[in-house]
Amino acid sequence: MAQNNSKLSGKLELNWVNKNKTLIVSDYEKVKYEWVEPNDYRVSEVRLFKEIEQAGENSSDNLIICGDSLHALTSLTKIPEYRKKYVNKVKLIYIDPPFNTGQMFANYDDQLEHSVWLTMMRDRVLKAYELLSDDGSLWVHLDDIELYHFKLVLDEIFGKDNFVANVVWQKNYSPKGLSKFISFSHDNLLIFAKDKEKLDFNRLPRSAKMDKAYKNPDNDPRGPWVSNDLTIGTITKNRYSITTPSGREISPPAGRSWRINKERFEELVGENRIWWGKKEDIVPRIKFFLSEASERMPTTWWPFEEVGHNDEAKKEILELFPNKEPFETPKPERLLQRIIQIATNEGDIVLDYFAGSGTTAAVAQKLKRKWVIMEKNEDTINNFVVPRLKKVVSGEDKGRISEKVNWNGGGGFTYYQVEKSMFEIHAGIICIAEHSLNGKLAKLVATQLEYDYQPDNEHFCGKKGDVLLAVVEGMLTEGLVNFLLNSMDEDKFLEIAALSVDPDLERKNYNSVKIGKIPVNILRHYARI
Repeated sequence: MAQNNSKLSGKLELNWVNKNKTLIVSDYEKVKYEWVEPNDYRVSEVRLFKEIEQAGENSSDNLIICGDSLHALTSLTKIPEYRKKYVNKVKLIYIDPPFNTGQMFANYDDQLEHSVWLTMMRDRVLKAYELLSDDGSLWVHLDDIELYHFKLVLDEIFGKDNFVANVVWQKNYSPKGLSKFISFSHDNLLIFAKDKEKLDFNRLPRSAKMDKAYKNPDNDPRGPWVSNDLTIGTITKNRYSITTPSGREISPPAGRSWRINKERFEELVGENRIWWGKKEDIVPRIKFFLSEASERMPTTWWPFEEVGHNDEAKKEILELFPNKEPFETPKPERLLQRIIQIATNEGDIVLDYFAGSGTTAAVAQKLKRKWVIMEKNEDTINNFVVPRLKKVVSGEDKGRISEKVNWNGGGGFTYYQVEKSMFEIHAGIICIAEHSLNGKLAKLVATQLEYDYQPDNEHFCGKKGDVLLAVVEGMLTEGLVNFLLNSMDEDKFLEIAALSVDPDLERKNYNSVKIGKIPVNILRHYARI
């Protein structure tokens, strides 16, 4: 439970078992977890992405990544080509994680111990935080099971002052008869800004129901209007008397005042913006014209009539895949449409690292946003996400919002898989895995040591400022060191990583050369992170 650790940090925070550690999946097939130190190599390792498939045009704009989202997020923040593209560039992160309800669903396991769930969520938000732009926002979709715990965790990460709102979505349109006490009709959307001072949400389009309230009983040439009360429920100096066109004298009711001063009131009378009633003798009201009405401010209550409900979401999936066992917990397209419209503009990047059936990407594509989604379940990606997004790209997807936004297809995506670890453990010793050799080692080492990978360079595979990197898949000798030094400019420095090093080199001292043995040099690099 939450407690005030004033002796430790002076702030309210949530504590749980092994909070200071990181959780990794030590066995994916048996879903076993292991607590490790945050700088453990299995946490710090940057995994490469293996391209599986491309679809449509401009496929590099949008990414599907299959694998553990902790590895995928780490790679986006560390691999130079992705770091430049995504770090501090993502405008919206929307996640719909397992709610930790204690149930087992067909597509995922939702029964984790609280400390496991909190650590799993915390570590991924910390990685995603690096990707979020300064004017961006995180939206976390939860129910009441972990809502209040995770709000405190997000307060720690983002700062309590950057909490924006808790939106309540009416997910069910009728009570559930099997509920034991009270039928749950809603989910929650916790919204945090990276910097609330820079956050700029969009307003929502006006609805036909809102516009229907505007009338024009006096045939005003400016068109339909609505009238609002001209009084406020406090005592101010604006308590002057007003004479109606019919001659009736009116003062503000007891305990109330006019909301504007007399001079401004007379201006509004001259502009025919005051409504006196058909007999011109009622308490004056101010006219607001439909032609001047702005878009509406979002609220924290989202009824199903406006953004859909659970049954609507399931029907959308069934329409797309009528011959497949439906995905258990999809979200309606209209819900994602509202979130994306509020939090982003065309061309912005949307991230969802609990992608599920791919609704976030499908809606983002239709709204002309760029997107990155991650999902660890390969069957879910192959059975739902990839075929669904191919339908979106081709224009075959006639989902709920397609007609609303006039979607006829376009764009594309690339499907990647997070590759295996470059390490293996043999007799307690960390070694380079066999699949990491034969041409892949140079890119792997460059990535781990945070160099810009340069595969086209004949002798050097990476660059970091004035430092060049050379990777040797074999033994490093003095002759090879001299050859590399002669192949580079004198004002540059050199780092060499080799699988083995000639013992004679260990007695040599090079001013501009750093020599490291793989994987020891990489593991030492991780330990400093």
